[in-house]
Amino acid sequence: MKKLIILLSLLLPAVSYAAEVIADEGGESALRFYEPIQPVIEKGDVVNSDMMPPVFHEKDLLPIVSHLMTPGKIDIPSRMRNDGKVKMPGMQPLCLIGDDALSEDWFRQKLPELKKIAATCLVVNVQQYERLQQLRNIDNSIPLLPVSADDLAKRLKIVHYPVLITDRGIEQ
Repeated sequence: MKKLIILLSLLLPAVSYAAEVIADEGGESALRFYEPIQPVIEKGDVVNSDMMPPVFHEKDLLPIVSHLMTPGKIDIPSRMRNDGKVKMPGMQPLCLIGDDALSEDWFRQKLPELKKIAATCLVVNVQQYERLQQLRNIDNSIPLLPVSADDLAKRLKIVHYPVLITDRGIEQ
């Protein structure tokens, strides 16, 4: 043990030295060396294609496609049924719908319950902004958000919509 302490005390000064700058040419920017190899930018070209437009509209999100979900009836696993056995306290009620006829009929039928529990609906498949607005016009008091739900579908093992997800489970 003494040998280890002696060895560490001898090596400590060796690792405590500051880094030595080998060359400092004055901090001149290297940008001028890269400018000649940049692509030519014409007038009207987007300078940064990843840049968000100055005015962002919900239309820019569409179409929304959830690749792992389709409209249809689901077989809810017993561990996730809305029978009071599942407990997810604090879970905000969510409904997943699409812009198809089955989802619209389900949404109209479940409207009183969705209002009562203050659910937020995710529109997981919608092609056009006009169709999203038609769904919103059914009832403006329930928020309808265009969002892909592939991650949610994978985690909850849901393959079809429309569904209602609450703190007690999943139901259709």
